[in-house]
Amino acid sequence: MNATLDELCSILMELGARQDELTPGSRLRSGLGLDSTETAQLELEIEERLHTQVDLWDRHDYSLAELAELVDGEAETEDRDEHRATGGGTR
Repeated sequence: MNATLDELCSILMELGARQDELTPGSRLRSGLGLDSTETAQLELEIEERLHTQVDLWDRHDYSLAELAELVDGEAETEDRDEHRATGGGTR
């Protein structure tokens, strides 16, 4: 597993998920049974710990692997935008 996936698993265990439930293919709602409160808490923890904002309120039931990819992709986008804002992207 990658570091992002490991951190997501850590967050989910703090929210009450069992370690044996957490695989890259585990789905947040249908597999882990996250309710709206837990989903909101997961979003907040991702923002706080991984410094990335994600929206988990669409219809897609993310797997842990998909969520890790989403978080990593958002982090790369935020880094690129910050680099441009500080003049790093100009010639």
